[in-house]
Amino acid sequence: PNDFLKEGEDHINLSIQSSTRLGKVFDPAYLKVIDYPFIGKFCSVFSLWCWLKADVIDDSLRRLTGPQLRKHMQYKKMAMSSVPNFKAIIAYATWMKLQDYPNLIEDIKKLSPEIKLLSYDIVRGSELRVCTKYAPLIISIVRELICAVQEEREPNFAMFLDHPDVAALNFLEGALRKVFPEHKIAELKNA
Repeated sequence: PNDFLKEGEDHINLSIQSSTRLGKVFDPAYLKVIDYPFIGKFCSVFSLWCWLKADVIDDSLRRLTGPQLRKHMQYKKMAMSSVPNFKAIIAYATWMKLQDYPNLIEDIKKLSPEIKLLSYDIVRGSELRVCTKYAPLIISIVRELICAVQEEREPNFAMFLDHPDVAALNFLEGALRKVFPEHKIAELKNA
């Protein structure tokens, strides 16, 4: 990211440290309540992320902010479990968040096709840019969302599926198996 010039001109930083509103909103830790179908409300995409990845479901994670989540996860030494279709779930949650900002959708329609997407933090006391840990995931998600908005179509989340056989219930079918018995998941699918 240090090879790029000024943000907003040749790139957008998809990070809470972005100098653009669009870049900040796309950060998973950006505070915006997400009401994900079948599982409820989370204060951010990142709180959903941690709730899904926690080995044991902990509903207190729904309300924690970015710094609080990081501290909680470190303090509890929580293991991060594998979640079927995790990338698709995060992509869908990011899309839900974006839809609450019609002015940003209009900004996306005007974006230059040459603009590059990056995700970095700036080291305090310097101008050094360091890629975020989630850069590959968030960049691929945002790229698809931008294309969908500019092409006036619904986003295609199929590219984010690692288990298409359990993608029902807004990609949650596989994730819900650690919470619900099979018969309950079948009821939800048939509802």
